[in-house]
Amino acid sequence: MKLFAFDSPVMQAINKVTDYVILNLLWIVCSLPIFTAGAAMSAKYYVGMKMYRGQEPAVCKSFFFSFKNNFKQTVFPSVIIGVVMAFLIADWYYVIKTGADVAYKWILFIANTVFLMVCFCLFSIIARYEISTKEALRTALGMTAAKFVRVFFAIILFFLPFVIGIWYLKWAWLIIFFSQVVMLYYNSGFFVKEFDKLEEKMKAQQEGDAKQSAAAEKQDTTNE
Repeated sequence: MKLFAFDSPVMQAINKVTDYVILNLLWIVCSLPIFTAGAAMSAKYYVGMKMYRGQEPAVCKSFFFSFKNNFKQTVFPSVIIGVVMAFLIADWYYVIKTGADVAYKWILFIANTVFLMVCFCLFSIIARYEISTKEALRTALGMTAAKFVRVFFAIILFFLPFVIGIWYLKWAWLIIFFSQVVMLYYNSGFFVKEFDKLEEKMKAQQEGDAKQSAAAEKQDTTNE
């Protein structure tokens, strides 16, 4: 009976998995209109990072809290991203239909990859910090460059279940959905660790600046 007690490790694991499933469902439903996709992504990682930290937030309440707070900021980027994605898809259709040269295919692949990697980082940054979209984009570019391999791997893992689903069409929806649940956990952990490092670095820099300012004031007082 202890195995199924509310505070047992088994039940806690089941509750956490259930929360991640609910969180992914909320993300999918709220992403259906293009202009709300960014707010939904930010809300997903806002709650996902809290869950990874062991804060045990109320999933629905926390999701819609973040969704509402970040909605205005994410509408414009969401629409722009949707337009760019449509343009890239049209380009791939042209490449497949007409057979462009190898150089063009590589340029298009690199452009797609960098674009998706920046998008992957952008909305988690908006979820974590109250900063302008321009600053969030600059930070996303920096994170993409600094953690290129890890972010690239995350993009590959995002699309891999869709490829696998082609061979296992009957179970495709299950493979895709639960792979997203697993990736949400690991990606939330990645962002938590990276943001902790960034905040420690910023704190150390602020302390260093404060010490330099205090030393400068002391020197000015001595000179007087």
